[in-house]
Amino acid sequence: MQDAFWPHPQLEIELSGRIRDRADDPEIDRVQAELERLDPFGDKFAGVLRDTLDQLLDGRRRGRFDYAQLYKTEKTYMGTLVEINLQRAFDFSDGEITDYSIAGVQVDCKFSQRIGGWELGPEMVDQVCLVVWCKDEESAWRAGLVRARAELLSAPNRDAKRKLTRDGVAAIRWLWPSHGRLAPNLLLLLPADVRHRIMSATGRVRQANAVQARVNQLFREVQGQIIRRAVFETVAHGADDPLKRARGNGGAREKLRPEGIVVLGHQDNDPLVAKALGLPVPHKGEFVAARVIQVDGPSPSRPAAEISGRYYAIALPQEPVRPAPEVPRGVSVL
Repeated sequence: MQDAFWPHPQLEIELSGRIRDRADDPEIDRVQAELERLDPFGDKFAGVLRDTLDQLLDGRRRGRFDYAQLYKTEKTYMGTLVEINLQRAFDFSDGEITDYSIAGVQVDCKFSQRIGGWELGPEMVDQVCLVVWCKDEESAWRAGLVRARAELLSAPNRDAKRKLTRDGVAAIRWLWPSHGRLAPNLLLLLPADVRHRIMSATGRVRQANAVQARVNQLFREVQGQIIRRAVFETVAHGADDPLKRARGNGGAREKLRPEGIVVLGHQDNDPLVAKALGLPVPHKGEFVAARVIQVDGPSPSRPAAEISGRYYAIALPQEPVRPAPEVPRGVSVL
């Protein structure tokens, strides 16, 4: 569903018959300069939003992956968590009548899942606001600065809260305009039938077997792309040590080897193998899986990794299933 004010966060469009107003405001200039000094490309800000969503979903304990699964009170708390986590990440000073003081300027943080949905109390009139938006379904986010001038605000509601008008949204100075990408919520974006096969996989007897069954199915279904730690822990919810379910010694690496599947993490030789296979390279806490098959060696059209003296490449769908090699730990294989 498109936003009433902004069809897509990465589009520059005309509002109210003119290009967005970025009127001169020395205080906004100072705040923008400080934020861009602290976070030149917006990656840190984006990471805070991703981590906050994951924190609220609490997938490791609750197995939740969709904002719609939250209770109403939890959804209300999202804005507060964003404010708190941004302050912790950037070490903003407390404001006097606003959330923060940034570069000596009073700044209030407002979060909404809808562009233009930010609610401003009467004390915010004429203050600088840091307005934040993100949408997990679109893997997108935006943050901007605007001075809440009275002429840019709607009439107050029963709680005396006001919102930016169309002209108010047009006046936002958007930060990091070339960013806007939120680390994807893999489970949310998977086709429903694939997600169901993962989350409904069951073991034969104990709860631990059910956890392992879900983890195994995750690596069967999702190959060639990074699986973030929060996603993995959501699938492995209920386990005391979720990451153990991905390793050898009874974990997915051992269980899936007969099916030709390697499960690669960030340690030992795994990043080297992932790179040689042409896969994305996992960072700390991440995984990537692939079905592999033995080949004669690498070629320009088919990269291969040398593992224990033999070459392996990503298997094509029509190629037979052969056991995957065990990637050695703690010694060089490439």
